[in-house]
Amino acid sequence: MNGPTASDKGMLRPQEAAEYVDLRRYPAQGPLSTYVERYWSVRWDLPEGAAYESVVIPHPCVNLSFTPVLGAEVHGPGTALSRHPLTGAGRVFGVKFRPGGFAAFVGQGAAAFADWTAAAATVFGPAVDALSATVMGGGDRAAVGAVAGFLSERLPPRPDPRYERLLGIVSAILEDRSITGVGQVAERFAMSTKSVQRLFQAYVGLGPKWLIRRYRMHDAAARLAADPKTNLAALAFELGWSDQAHFTHDFKDLIGSPPAEYAAQCASAGRNLAAALR
Repeated sequence: MNGPTASDKGMLRPQEAAEYVDLRRYPAQGPLSTYVERYWSVRWDLPEGAAYESVVIPHPCVNLSFTPVLGAEVHGPGTALSRHPLTGAGRVFGVKFRPGGFAAFVGQGAAAFADWTAAAATVFGPAVDALSATVMGGGDRAAVGAVAGFLSERLPPRPDPRYERLLGIVSAILEDRSITGVGQVAERFAMSTKSVQRLFQAYVGLGPKWLIRRYRMHDAAARLAADPKTNLAALAFELGWSDQAHFTHDFKDLIGSPPAEYAAQCASAGRNLAAALR
């Protein structure tokens, strides 16, 4: 099994979200883990008349999702927040490919993947519709087994050295917070800046600078949710922003509220949860 190339971060106001949705993750195993990060399942069961909007900072990954209404769909990396209004009861099961993993798996260029959604049958053929019925008809364990079997039958015949190099770069960006620019990536992996950019465009469909900033934004939102009193200037510097003003601008541009306001929202959600548990 390969190491992580995507974190578990991204869900906004996680304390609040945990009250409404049950999110579970299952690691990919064997040769398929070269391309697939993990499987995931989301369930919810809201009281009559209640509604909740789950909001996520998307990862730079393609997801294959299964729902009772829409069936099997493929979703490219989202550049904006992903919003999911929830009512009643429901379930979604999904497969999170590694960054670049979907392109390497299907042998297709990633240039148009950003913000892309398509019926999975356009990629995998009509057999995926039968798979969708199986996935929605059982529990998570059965779904993992069925999807893993389906994808394993379609594994590429041989590893792609360029994709494997990309995985090494993405893993380093994820784990090493000191990487804040493409030049650092190029130097560490003995590549030119243009070569790094071409590699990311070919497999991810988004540039390395975008991926670095997205992973650091995940870090920032998670830190503020865990500790709303986090020093914003220090956090901005730690995660690679030139100053707090630029960090605040980028955070608000993506999240919709400045860091201090988001931290206050998370603190309020935490107090409300604590009060409910007393």
